[in-house]
Amino acid sequence: MFGYLDIEKGTLNDGQRGLWQTFMCGLCFSTKKLYGNYPRMFITNDVNFFNVLFHSVLNLDVKIDNRRCFSHPVKKRSVLNPTELTDKLAAANILLTYRNIYDDVLDDNSTKKKAALKLFKQSYLKAKEQFEELDGVLSKRYAELQSLEKSDCTSVDKVAHSFAALSQDFCRIVLEDKTNGYVETLCYNVGKWIYLIDALDDVKKDIKKRGYNVFVKSYNVTSDKELAQYIDEIEFEMYSVLNRIAQAYNDLNLTKYTCILDNALYESIRNKTRLTIDKLKQN
Repeated sequence: MFGYLDIEKGTLNDGQRGLWQTFMCGLCFSTKKLYGNYPRMFITNDVNFFNVLFHSVLNLDVKIDNRRCFSHPVKKRSVLNPTELTDKLAAANILLTYRNIYDDVLDDNSTKKKAALKLFKQSYLKAKEQFEELDGVLSKRYAELQSLEKSDCTSVDKVAHSFAALSQDFCRIVLEDKTNGYVETLCYNVGKWIYLIDALDDVKKDIKKRGYNVFVKSYNVTSDKELAQYIDEIEFEMYSVLNRIAQAYNDLNLTKYTCILDNALYESIRNKTRLTIDKLKQN
């Protein structure tokens, strides 16, 4: 369910792309410091987006060093110095990744995913101890989501709400007393978009594997070609969420790192939505 929040690299200049990578490297070094090397392989663009967003919301200046790392042992790279916030997000990435792998194991019982879950267990337990409140919220929201999916819920909004609320709770817990209604609304709708775009992208695969897909259940179809008949309704739903994201983001009036955030929220997620809908329209 992760991997959809990203930037459109082709429309950013070298310095802006470098800034995105600098934030990613900061998250990576926080992960290494707290959990060792293995979990660094699972750092997601999604969590890095929140890394940039929350630094902007908190109006934090960042310190940047030039360092070598395992992935780039010869040439030094610009790296954001780990902060309390990147440490929190490193823990959040561990907790979210563990839940995501666990969810995949429940879906397809993959031996490969089981092995990854086992290797990840120690890091998960450490992150859980450090961020117990977030782990409790994630556990609750994932349980709600799994219950709705198991019951073959046909309401798009009801099912997507669980993941959207998870994203909102994540925002509230990380930002603590610095949170506000606009950023929580933004995170809620970003979470809703992630769930829906993942479902839309996986329609064909879920039908083939007879897995749960909220769009398949909602429109009671048996193929992606049948679902394509309802593309106008689906497109309206997706772009309504995107418009709510844009409105909440505009209301925040952020001033730091907006070259990245503008790119992610005005270009990247809209392009991904358009491409995914166009793929379904081709049927």
